[in-house]
Amino acid sequence: MNHSNRIPTDTVDQDEASLVGAQKVVFSSGNWLSREAFQELATPTAPRGAEFFKLLVRTTIALEERRAGLLSTVSRNTPADSAELLGHWLGVHALGHLALLSFRDNLSWFAEMLREMPLRQWNPTHVLVRERIMSLALRGAWGVGQLGETALALYLPLLQRPAQPLEHFNAVLALAMVSLKHPHLAPQVRLALEQWALRATGAWGFRKELMESVAFVLDDPQGARTWSTGWCREVLSFHGARDVAGILANASALGVSENELLVLAAVNDAGDCGIVLGDLVPAVLLLSHVHRWNADGFYAPSGLVAALTQPWTPELSVDVLRRSVVAVDPSLGPKSSGPERGGRGLWGGGLAAGLASTSSDLKRR
Repeated sequence: MNHSNRIPTDTVDQDEASLVGAQKVVFSSGNWLSREAFQELATPTAPRGAEFFKLLVRTTIALEERRAGLLSTVSRNTPADSAELLGHWLGVHALGHLALLSFRDNLSWFAEMLREMPLRQWNPTHVLVRERIMSLALRGAWGVGQLGETALALYLPLLQRPAQPLEHFNAVLALAMVSLKHPHLAPQVRLALEQWALRATGAWGFRKELMESVAFVLDDPQGARTWSTGWCREVLSFHGARDVAGILANASALGVSENELLVLAAVNDAGDCGIVLGDLVPAVLLLSHVHRWNADGFYAPSGLVAALTQPWTPELSVDVLRRSVVAVDPSLGPKSSGPERGGRGLWGGGLAAGLASTSSDLKRR
């Protein structure tokens, strides 16, 4: 009898068909993907995380030229093509969905990949954090949290190298999540972060504020959740068209608590992840909520998506892209106020601000 180790062709065909179907959903949903739709993408019979990760890498490469062209256009204050803006918007949000799908299950493939192909200056979250969108940065951090000790080899060396503040922010956010998910790693991470913070040579980069935020979330996670829930309420109430009282009143009928609804509003917001409110960084404080979630927790139930999601417009895309432009002219900074108004951004240059002035009531407790 002739035994074969080959995978049956019908199984391969089914896997390929499943991945193609998933791609259609991932690349067409933007920031409107519902919890139910995500759950269909992440069933036990869905493609493995490694397949989604390959798609994430290919998507990153494919987006490079479009992103560079749009940044060049925005930096010249020239009108950008709406179709190109929409394509970029859908693409970068696809990266967020793919990050969650990649790291949701058995991750032995990732550790094996690193052993076979050591990567000294690469990490999986750079492409998410560089977009300066809160929802993408938090999804990336969640994925890294799943990696546990494997993540330390990718992010601790980043703190030792001279780098742009954005790169260090990326590392701090990732390492804070690893510490929350794997408390036995927290002492090692904290020591590295404290040494990094002491090497600050100036205010640019906000090392003190980042370290203060990490200390808060590790030492007092309940206090961090209380503080960040107040921030989330500000995010939800910022958009005047939202019936905040009505949305909160209907939360339980849609299967979520009021607090969960508030956090969903913030973790799906297009606001800048790199803002500082007082001496704290909201993106880091929000980890106190999301580290306890499964991947589908990032998505609102279908009945809440329209109420919580900011509709896409060309102006929204341009405003987000401006965060990545080194502004030599203040007019190149973000045009919309958003929930970042009135405070400070981690990287200056007129690129990002803090929370609205009403948020001065939010204080560390």
